[in-house]
Amino acid sequence: MRSLSLLLVLIALFGQVSSQKAFHSRRLGTEGQIVGRILSEYDPSSRPPVRDHADNSAILVITNIFINRLIWQNNYAEVDLYLRQQWQDSRLKYDVDTREGIDEIRLPQNRKIWEPDTYFTSGKELTGNDKGSKHIVVEPSGYVRSSERKVLELPYTYGTMFPFTNSRQFTIKLGSYQYDIDDIVYLWANSPPLVNPIEVSQDLLRGDLTFEEASAGDCVGNYTVGVYSCIDAHVYFSASTLSGLMSWFLPSLFLLIGSWLHFWIHGSWSVPRTISAAVPFFILAAYYIFMREDSYTQAQGAWLGFCLVLTFFSFVEYFLVICCGGRRSIRYKTLSGQEEHPMGAAKETVEVAYDQGCSSFRNNNGIDVISRVAFPIVTVIFLVIYFIFIV
Repeated sequence: MRSLSLLLVLIALFGQVSSQKAFHSRRLGTEGQIVGRILSEYDPSSRPPVRDHADNSAILVITNIFINRLIWQNNYAEVDLYLRQQWQDSRLKYDVDTREGIDEIRLPQNRKIWEPDTYFTSGKELTGNDKGSKHIVVEPSGYVRSSERKVLELPYTYGTMFPFTNSRQFTIKLGSYQYDIDDIVYLWANSPPLVNPIEVSQDLLRGDLTFEEASAGDCVGNYTVGVYSCIDAHVYFSASTLSGLMSWFLPSLFLLIGSWLHFWIHGSWSVPRTISAAVPFFILAAYYIFMREDSYTQAQGAWLGFCLVLTFFSFVEYFLVICCGGRRSIRYKTLSGQEEHPMGAAKETVEVAYDQGCSSFRNNNGIDVISRVAFPIVTVIFLVIYFIFIV
């Protein structure tokens, strides 16, 4: 009995799968017939006709952008996005039986229709129309929805409001290459919260540098041959200063301060002085040698370069103290005669003196004294200039 029930279930599942495959095949056949019918006399080189009862002759193109991925380079951002456009083309209207369950048809890659000649004026396009990167859907009313993947190289501005937030901003500006404002008008799709002019992936909402906001508007391109419709959007990304300080600023500052510790250590103590002077310099030098140029921004590179130079001078100061450093002299006093101590007369230390040489300022290490004051003052001055003019 149980085997019979299992057999009936398998037969029912097989019948359901077969019916779904048949329905899918029948739908594909119907969509193919519709595509062939609406494109039989279609001219993709001509602009769609003016809508009935329209106030002007321009085609309205509703646009929004989905940013999928970002790669921050030294002076520009590599933006991987999807350009989504919608417009009306009455030549693509078609009738379909409601029982077919077809609300829209997807245009095959080898079939062409008229599309807006949209191009980005604010950056360089890195990729063209790759295979599978464009999808076009046509509704029964002739309403067309297009989605196309683009990879752009956009310059950005980098700034900070220390110590609150670090921010980066780039501008996406697009318009028509051939059609003027009497033929095509661009508008941002704006129906929050479902549809916004600029949308981003979940990956850009978390991490060190996250999406903050986008400001979309209109711009008009005035050229010698006419006036063209144009829209733009300013996209902002921000990160807390604390994350930046913890990742690169504070470690490099600690290395810089660590290279000063030997200023307070006597010149005769060679091992701790060597560690303090050499280790920070070689760590920063290795970072500069092995890290790529696009691993840090221009402002970060300026700070790390300053740290490298100052630790180098601290290293030089270490050798100067060795060359001019002190020499220790000890004077002994014999306690008893030679006959009482066959192995040699016992001696007692009476005086220990340090001859500082050219580094002596009243029995103190003069070069170290100067360095204790000069290095912190130079660092403070550079930090003031850095946060005012460089960052």
